[in-house]
Amino acid sequence: MSNYALEKSLLAPETWVIVGNCQSLQKEHDAALTCFGRAIQIDNYFSYAHTLRGHEYIDNSDYEQAKKCYFEALKADERHYRAWYGLGNIFMKQEKYDEALYNFNKAISIN
Repeated sequence: MSNYALEKSLLAPETWVIVGNCQSLQKEHDAALTCFGRAIQIDNYFSYAHTLRGHEYIDNSDYEQAKKCYFEALKADERHYRAWYGLGNIFMKQEKYDEALYNFNKAISIN
């Protein structure tokens, strides 16, 4: 699937998200980060790519980088509920339950 997408368009951020998701499923988190980074280079306002990058950083236990990614996603689209969920997930892992609840409720109110 990812090779097909790459053959179609190397200049579409969606292509790089597809490839990044394939890498993530194979637990190749650094490769996935590279792909999502490429999607962001093509379209800095593609909130989904920022969010997916945040998810990869969580998998690498780099919560500060993940937060930055989620905030970038929200800067591009403040209603991107997946970024709000990602922030809630970080705060939950850090046992900051009030902040986690705030972010989860924000995500729920959107979706």
